[in-house]
Amino acid sequence: MDSMKTIVEQLRREKQVQRKNVSEVARDLLDYCEKHKAGDTLVSGTTDAQNPFREKKGCTVI
Repeated sequence: MDSMKTIVEQLRREKQVQRKNVSEVARDLLDYCEKHKAGDTLVSGTTDAQNPFREKKGCTVI
C-alpha cells in the first residue's frame, strides 16, 4: 500500500511540471548555442599556448 501512495505522489508531482513544445525548446537551445559559441573551446578551438596536451619542447643543455 505504501508503494501505491508513493507512486500517486510522484504522479501528482509530475502532473504539475510545466511542459513546452519541442520545437520551442529546440529553437531556444539553438539560440543559446549561437550566442555562446565564441567561448566554447569545442567549437572555436584553442591556441597552441592554451593546449595542455601539446608536445613540450625539450631543454637542450650543451
